[in-house]
Amino acid sequence: MRPARLDMAISSAMRSDATVAAEAPGAPPPGSSAEGGPPPRRRFGFARRLIGPLVGPVANYARRYLQASVEHQLGETRAHLGALSTELYATQVRLDHTQILLQAVLQQQQASTAIMQAMSAQLARIEPTTQRIELLNTQGFGELASMFGPRFDELEIKARPLIAYDEESMAIRMRDGYVMAPRALPTFVTMLANATSKGLEPGTTDVLRRLVQPGMVVADVGANIGLLTLVMASAAGPGGKVIAFEPEAVPRSNLEKMKHLNGLSWVEVRDQAVGEKAGQLTFHVSDIIGHSSLYALPETEGSREIQVEVVRLDDVAPAKRMDVVKIDVEGAELDVLAGMGGVIARNPDLAIVAEFGPEHLKRVGQTPAQWFKAFTDHGFKAYIIDEATSAAEPTNAKAAAKVISANIAFVRPGGDAEQRLLKR
Repeated sequence: MRPARLDMAISSAMRSDATVAAEAPGAPPPGSSAEGGPPPRRRFGFARRLIGPLVGPVANYARRYLQASVEHQLGETRAHLGALSTELYATQVRLDHTQILLQAVLQQQQASTAIMQAMSAQLARIEPTTQRIELLNTQGFGELASMFGPRFDELEIKARPLIAYDEESMAIRMRDGYVMAPRALPTFVTMLANATSKGLEPGTTDVLRRLVQPGMVVADVGANIGLLTLVMASAAGPGGKVIAFEPEAVPRSNLEKMKHLNGLSWVEVRDQAVGEKAGQLTFHVSDIIGHSSLYALPETEGSREIQVEVVRLDDVAPAKRMDVVKIDVEGAELDVLAGMGGVIARNPDLAIVAEFGPEHLKRVGQTPAQWFKAFTDHGFKAYIIDEATSAAEPTNAKAAAKVISANIAFVRPGGDAEQRLLKR
């Protein structure tokens, strides 16, 4: 098919030829012939045959040019559509990725909500509503710190290595400072190193911290290396005073080193035993540290004898004041008690913490009933100390006789010492 522009050109050319022929001088009118020649169609056919060979190539060229232009335009359109399709695909991928992220954030939010709900439920079971509210404000964080702080302190203290203080002693870190243990007794050193920062009697340690207040005067009868001397000295502070009695040389040497290392100038170490009467007595030194006594030791336990000075607490205690007396003398507790009647009378709120051991009493010829009666006759009420929980519960001779060994706190009923003892 020829293009419309070509047909219009040919028609125009024919009209021009007919017009020229009609206007020529002497030309016959259209539709007639001077000599009866062929009709006008045949003359137009001649014009076509004359012009056709000239116009045909032009028409073909024009057709090819127009076709190429259209194909080029179509190619650009296809390329543009392809780019749009690629962009749409990339946009869809980004949208899918964003949807996945949003789902992940939603899941995390749901998980966080579940955790908060679980924590809230746990707090609801543990604490009253007012305490739960406090845990959500600044004060609450302080309470959490007070709960976890001692645990972190314990880890920090026990992580410290043992220190070879000198040729005779190892320094071991406890909560209130360093204690010294004889290097010649590795089993004892290991026991202290493996104990908590409260030492070998953690419950008694806590009880003494409650009983001893800053500025108080305290006696430690049978101080040994000073594990509890250190605790009471820390509680009494520089304004107080601690008198530590230890007649055995090796423990006393470590007690003196502990005092100087920790700067406890208000601790007085005395090379004496405490008993019912003043004088010189035989002291039985056990091969097991802490088992030495004024009374003979079991034959199965190795020991040696030395002479020591014995004093009455009434004779050496400060005349004006005594607040707490700790007694650990391996069966000689009632002798100490007999020599401190004046101290008991002068100090109505006195507290006594004494070791109770049925086997020790059997060895010295006493019964649990006699032992408890000696304290109760002075108006004291007995509380047994739980070393695991630091609790102090009322007790008596019958109940206490079932234990192997325990520390008993004696206080006057209704006094301040009893209130401090029971406060936890």
